[in-house]
Amino acid sequence: MPWWGTLLIIIGGLIVLGLLFSVFFTFLVAYIVYSKTLVRPKKGSWGREHCSEPGCIPLEKMWDRGLEWKKEDESFIKELEVKSKDGLKLVAEWFNYGFDKTVIILPGRRETLVYSYYYAKPYKECGVNVLVVDQRAHGLSEGKYSTCGIKEAEDVSVWMKYLHDELGQESIYIHGVCVGTCCASIVATKYKADYLKAIIMDSMFISYREIYMNHFLEGGHKLFPVFYEVWVWYRLFSKCNINDSKPEKYMPDFDLPVLFMWGTKDIYCLPEKSKILFEKCASIQKEIEWFEGAEHSRVRLFNEEHYDKVVSDFLSRHM
Repeated sequence: MPWWGTLLIIIGGLIVLGLLFSVFFTFLVAYIVYSKTLVRPKKGSWGREHCSEPGCIPLEKMWDRGLEWKKEDESFIKELEVKSKDGLKLVAEWFNYGFDKTVIILPGRRETLVYSYYYAKPYKECGVNVLVVDQRAHGLSEGKYSTCGIKEAEDVSVWMKYLHDELGQESIYIHGVCVGTCCASIVATKYKADYLKAIIMDSMFISYREIYMNHFLEGGHKLFPVFYEVWVWYRLFSKCNINDSKPEKYMPDFDLPVLFMWGTKDIYCLPEKSKILFEKCASIQKEIEWFEGAEHSRVRLFNEEHYDKVVSDFLSRHM
């Protein structure tokens, strides 16, 4: 073989090794990103001790006001525990005011049931008990992986059945915030029951991939290739398809009464995308409320009195 043939083989081999190293390196980075965002680091993390973003003034304000509400009604709390269909211990607190109706409040990713206290106030005033839950891999519930609302929706169906069959609750409502809205949209279409009466959606997004992408871009990161490789790891460990974490997918089959609430300054679910979700929702009993100037998942904080009135008025029409 001539010398140049050997040289070409060596150069070709180096190029292949370089490509393999590049793929290995980017997949390693994607694994780190996935682990930091969608995997519970260790047992006890993603806990109830503090909010998901310590130092974030709006979130800490919501957290503190929620705790104040909880202290006032602490005597009504009953600790509950069920098993998920895949064997995980799930934990919740039920504020039993003696009614035969309960709302399940579903928080966003990395938030525990403490976060949900903040949204509970209007329900007691409307004659509805409150169930706040530690989603799988959060708080005192077992689990390691967040599935972005997919397996969490199945968990909510377990809670609904328990409330109805064991605790005598005749009517169930769901109030979802951020990722909690994705979970609610799956429950309302895939795990629907006669006793599920209505859904409240706060800061719903088109798909989890899109909201994750918006966070990615906000951090100044390029999408290719790491963003796309994250979902390979997600599927490998969670055993879920991220394309199922897509509220838009469920809107054509959504026929329950539903209230959508969005802030006009939501940079993760832009108003034009929110309008698409509302238009695609098949329910003939759908309502929408815009909060001018409110940000993503901070809608109630922007105007608590108006938020609670909107929720109360909606409930009064569907009880």
